[in-house]
Amino acid sequence: MGSQQQAPKRGVQNLNNSLSNTPSKSVRPKISKPNENKEGIKEEISPDVSSMFETIMSKLEVEDLKKDNEKLKKTDVETQKRLQSLEEQNTILNNRVIDLQARPMRDNLVFYNIEENEEENTTETLQSFLESRLGIENAKSIKIDRSHRMGRKQRGTKPQAIVAKFNYFPDRERVLSNAKKLKGTNLAVSEQFPEEIVKIRKWLFPEYKKARVEGRRAKLVKGQTLH
Repeated sequence: MGSQQQAPKRGVQNLNNSLSNTPSKSVRPKISKPNENKEGIKEEISPDVSSMFETIMSKLEVEDLKKDNEKLKKTDVETQKRLQSLEEQNTILNNRVIDLQARPMRDNLVFYNIEENEEENTTETLQSFLESRLGIENAKSIKIDRSHRMGRKQRGTKPQAIVAKFNYFPDRERVLSNAKKLKGTNLAVSEQFPEEIVKIRKWLFPEYKKARVEGRRAKLVKGQTLH
């Protein structure tokens, strides 16, 4: 009995001795160095993060471009409006200037191709012309405030036109209405207009002439518009 109890004790003792004699091995899990883990994580997520970052940046750039484009459009529209407003104001001011220039001319008539003489009195020349070529009797009673040649006489050129300011507007109209008697000659009488209106009349005249040839009624109103 005593020998049976000692047997287990010896077995336990032998097992302890065996364990104590066996070299111990660490059972701790292997922990990677911080830098190793960092590099590994970087390798795993770097492509995804880079792609995501590029996508975000692209979207931001697109949004910025859209905003810039909208600003440019808005600025362009505002600029166009300002330019249009300035053009309209310029047209209004230009028309006012032309009107101011035309007003003093409303009593004037221009006479073309009347023979030019040295030391002439243009008012007397005109009065003689009104009687002889336009058939206006007692033309000397028509008061002309002033008259002059529109330029100096030059050899080898046609006579300079004469501009005359009539004191009484109905006299001016009577002379103008008789100017049709000059048709077929190189002589002519016309209203005086500022240079800008003269250019417009030259541009409109072919259309005016075409309308008359076609039998349509046409009239240059104030020298600027065709009706």
